This record gives sequence, C-alpha cells and structure tokens, in this order.
Amino acid sequence: MNARQLIEEEKLQNILNPRKSNREFKVTIRFQKALTKNFEKALELARRNPYFMEEGEGDHYRAYASFHPAEVEDLFNLFELVKDRETTKIFLNNKAIPYVQDLWLFLLWFYRVK
Repeated sequence: MNARQLIEEEKLQNILNPRKSNREFKVTIRFQKALTKNFEKALELARRNPYFMEEGEGDHYRAYASFHPAEVEDLFNLFELVKDRETTKIFLNNKAIPYVQDLWLFLLWFYRVK
C-alpha cells in the first residue's frame, strides 16, 4: 500500500470511528525533493519517524512524516528544514486545515516550553 492509500484509509477510519480519531492529534508534514542540503537533512530526520511514508520518484518524490504532540521537538526540527519550500504542505489529522501553519503549528510550539 502506498502513502496515498494509507492516508485515504486513515481518513476513512476517522469518518467511521470519529470518537477514536478525535482523541488523537497528529500533524503531518509533506515535502518534495529539492536540490538543497536541507532536503537531505530533512529526509534523514523524516526517515527516523515511525510514521514515515514516501511516494513517487525523481522530481515527483514526496516524503511524509507525522508527529503527535509528544514528538514536538522532532516536528519543529523537520519544519525548520522544509518550511521555506513552496511545495511543503502541513496536514492536521490528514486534513488540509486553514491556517494550519500560522495558527496550529504556533500553538504546538507551546509544547516545547519547559
């Protein structure tokens, strides 16, 4: 099963079992191949993620990494590496939410405060 199918299956499960899905909070970063040194660092960091998925080849390669609030440091580190790319997308529970980057990620950074 490829990344797109896994995401669609998870969306379906969220619809069928809303109580279970509403208890989980997951942020997914999708980024594409780029000819920068940050891409290699980001790919290495994403591959260490237990929810890592990839799809496509060559210029159409996409990597996905999902994080729960307890993994906010890894989320922050990956986001810092790929945030400037126009093709980077952020999803909240596999949904494209308005203001996800400006509001939701900002709220997640409070988990970093110790």
